[in-house]
Amino acid sequence: MTSQANSADDPLLAAVTRLNGALARIEGQTKKLRGRVERAESAAIGARDSDDDRARLADALDTAKAREQALQQVAQETSEALDRAIGELRLYVDEEV
Repeated sequence: MTSQANSADDPLLAAVTRLNGALARIEGQTKKLRGRVERAESAAIGARDSDDDRARLADALDTAKAREQALQQVAQETSEALDRAIGELRLYVDEEV
């Protein structure tokens, strides 16, 4: 006799067979869901890492902009000092000539 013939004769065996089939399908779906959860977790970690990188880059950009502004101020002051020095040198040369 086959298991199908046995399950037709024995309702308990038929119920156990159906239960085993249902459990196998549930296990298959569970594996698929676990895979999806793992991919979602990996994506979330990647997004968090991207957010962290973005925050670090924003801080670095703010620091660089502040430094640029300070350097521009120093360059402006230096340019003005050079203009004054050149003017004084011209006056000195004109007086000597």
